[in-house]
Amino acid sequence: MAKTEMGRRILLFGGTTEGRELTRFRLPLVYAVATAYGAELVRGAENTEVTVGRMDAAEMEKFIKDSDIACVIDATHPYAREARENIRAACAAANTPLMRVQRREAVTDGDVVRVKSAEEAARFLEGTTGNVLLTTGSKELEAFACVSERSRLFARVLPDPEVIKKCAECGFDSGHIIAMQGPFSLLMNEEMIRLTGARWLVTKDGGAAGGIEEKIEAARSCKARVIMIERPHEEGGHSCTEALLWARRILGLSRPPLFPMLTDMEGRSAVIAGGGRIAARRAATLIKCGAAVTVVSPEFCPEFKEMKCRLVRKSWEPEDLEGAALAVAATDDEKVNAAIGAAAKERGIPVSVADNAAECSFFFPSLVTSGEVSASISAGALSPALTHRLAERLRSVWDEWVKEERAALEEKKDG
Repeated sequence: MAKTEMGRRILLFGGTTEGRELTRFRLPLVYAVATAYGAELVRGAENTEVTVGRMDAAEMEKFIKDSDIACVIDATHPYAREARENIRAACAAANTPLMRVQRREAVTDGDVVRVKSAEEAARFLEGTTGNVLLTTGSKELEAFACVSERSRLFARVLPDPEVIKKCAECGFDSGHIIAMQGPFSLLMNEEMIRLTGARWLVTKDGGAAGGIEEKIEAARSCKARVIMIERPHEEGGHSCTEALLWARRILGLSRPPLFPMLTDMEGRSAVIAGGGRIAARRAATLIKCGAAVTVVSPEFCPEFKEMKCRLVRKSWEPEDLEGAALAVAATDDEKVNAAIGAAAKERGIPVSVADNAAECSFFFPSLVTSGEVSASISAGALSPALTHRLAERLRSVWDEWVKEERAALEEKKDG
């Protein structure tokens, strides 16, 4: 298996959609999964060594030290609390950098019954009537043993022999087991609800990757109610894109260059949230490109005094994006920046998030200009320092180069 020059690799705890997503980028990986089925789903992934089996914290620590691991990405399931705690403890003991990949939670309305655990869901069902489609996976099936009318319950689980065996041990006969591998579309969920005659659908909050939206919408269209088991409390968490950038920076790995998609901003609205020096630099670049710039912030640094832009002295609100062709999130609060990024994307507005490249829908380049002639410099969000140094070197010669080439074109035309 290919490694980095130093032989260091990334230990990726997966078995999830996010874990499989990260195997697509040919990083030097050790991919750790609990089951052979999880390993089968990444068969053939390039530059990836797969290890199968559950480990406790001490075993993880030993594995990290023995396997030349540079950093660890935890992309386990949102409900795998024990695994998450073991990974955190192992990385702390081994003094190894760790990043947690976390799915975004589902946004639901009042029609969804939220419970804290599978046991609470089972107790709730005991006071109801009608068939139930359980989509929580096999680990929680034992919790539903207290439901007196077991014939009401239909379990949708993975088509794995060990899982089917567990279903039987929990009292589910073959007529009440739906053994299928997802993902499940809206239409497939609707069909299963109709076939089982379910009036209730029990699920975990697996986020978009877990198909939660398709489940909720299918239940709504079939006039069934959803019971959602809430996630264990978890602080922080990052996207796959953030984890990818983070790991590449640690290992010094390259990436394909960004596509420099130049666009005309003359007279178009650009909204910047933030009043600090980074926001000022972004504003200066956009003004140079002819944009009509509005900057929203409770306070502004001195650099804004001489700028030809509109300053709005207040905290940012989603309504500030109205009519914007482009947005920049450059406040000093990461959570606010993330909210701005999400709001812009929902409205289809390209957005640059100053403190988190992974949240950007475009990367703000270092721009080198001479009149209408421009060049943009980027190091693929891996090294802002390299981007800055290269831009400064190019600026030192750019005006002269442009003048020389213009003169050469004129001479050729006259000749």
